[in-house]
Amino acid sequence: MSSRFLFIGLVLLGFGQVQAAEVALVMSVQGKIARLDGSTQVPLEAFVKLKSGDQLALEDTSRLQVVYFKTGRQETWSGPGRLKMAVAEGRAEDLPTPQIKMLPLVMVKQLARTPSLDSQGRGGVTRLRAIASDDAIAKLDATYRELKNTAQSGDLGPEMYLLSGLFEMRELDRVEALLGELQRAQPKNLEASLLVSLYKKAVRNVRESRKQ
Repeated sequence: MSSRFLFIGLVLLGFGQVQAAEVALVMSVQGKIARLDGSTQVPLEAFVKLKSGDQLALEDTSRLQVVYFKTGRQETWSGPGRLKMAVAEGRAEDLPTPQIKMLPLVMVKQLARTPSLDSQGRGGVTRLRAIASDDAIAKLDATYRELKNTAQSGDLGPEMYLLSGLFEMRELDRVEALLGELQRAQPKNLEASLLVSLYKKAVRNVRESRKQ
């Protein structure tokens, strides 16, 4: 293979990797929303990470809230219509103009480390830091309090920030304690229950990996 064709191949490979990069996190889903995968439609749930190029279909009563890792742009969309994910914002097809809010980048950076579910529904283990210092934990707690003080009622963003940070720092006992508080505070909130389930699976995976 000539150097020219090798160069072109590497460029195309790199482009494909960029296109497949995770660019956003689903913060909230109401109603029926599907991620289009060829000729199939996969139901979309909260706390799923989306890639550049993903296409979503929203029905009449659907509502989607998504935040972009690069910009901190949070979009709230209402259906019906379709939405294609890009690196910095969504590209709508027949959707009303979304509500826009800019989230603090310190929060978004941590949200990007939210564990993901793999294809078997197991809570994925994100990259873990070395044992966190007291200062790092104190800073995390202080930022959480600031976010909580300005959050609207029912907004799980601050809890998602704190859970992600504690999980990354291996503060698993505190993660489990926070999950218990969240269950008691919002027992009928389906997205809170989904968040609790996600982290319970992720914590279990970490504990099991330590035994090996």
